[in-house]
Amino acid sequence: MQQLNKNDTMPRSDWSNREQGAALRREVEQLFSDDRVALFLDIDGTLLDVALTPLTVHVPLGLAELLETLSMRLSGAMAIITGRPIAEADKLLQPWKFAAAGVHGGEMRMSATGTIQTLTPAFDPELQSNLKTIADAMPGVVLEDKGAGIAMHYRLVPNLRDPLFATLEALIQKYPGQLAICGGRKVVEVLPVGFSKGRALRKLASLPQFAKRIPVMIGDDISDIDAFHAAEASGGYGMKVAGENFSESEASFTGPRDVLAWLEKQRQHV
Repeated sequence: MQQLNKNDTMPRSDWSNREQGAALRREVEQLFSDDRVALFLDIDGTLLDVALTPLTVHVPLGLAELLETLSMRLSGAMAIITGRPIAEADKLLQPWKFAAAGVHGGEMRMSATGTIQTLTPAFDPELQSNLKTIADAMPGVVLEDKGAGIAMHYRLVPNLRDPLFATLEALIQKYPGQLAICGGRKVVEVLPVGFSKGRALRKLASLPQFAKRIPVMIGDDISDIDAFHAAEASGGYGMKVAGENFSESEASFTGPRDVLAWLEKQRQHV
């Protein structure tokens, strides 16, 4: 996965004012009414407000039921594409499960009843040890081992962003062609090369339940841009959620509450 600039988007996702963002919403709403949507959703910053740590997020009452109803009415053409491990996403959205990509595509589940597949190679034990040493040397940085990737959260100590990035960039030079760094909302992740949310969306969109539908990806983070590209390359839409990476002027949604209210409206009209 390459690190992307937030302005590196396809023309449709680069609309620059609220009027155009509203027009995009209306276009996608028409697709819902015609039952032509394949829906792909990020979690943190999109469905849930971002919290200080991944474990302290608040899940709105009724979110899981909303997503389950949407999935049923779309005949299963809805998937979660998240930086979290799929098992962790399942806990947030219990009791329901969905087709999903976790850890930026390092994990995949092709249907709600399918098994979770880890696609990435195992992390080198020495690399894991080095990452732990880096986190220990920067109090406030929270290391999250996702199995298919390792995240370093610096939301508690934002001043450590630059030294953290520099240290990790130096570290992955020891593994040429194997690892990449992906930045996000107060987090930097070390991931195997070749995995991204865009790759995950393309793989999910090829499944029978998504066939002959128009892909719509909703996300808020830098890592979602690749999925916006993938959706748009298939004639679909990338819809940004305003926050730390996208301004309200360039986004389709003002925040997670706006996303949920809009999804509720689509549930009623699918």
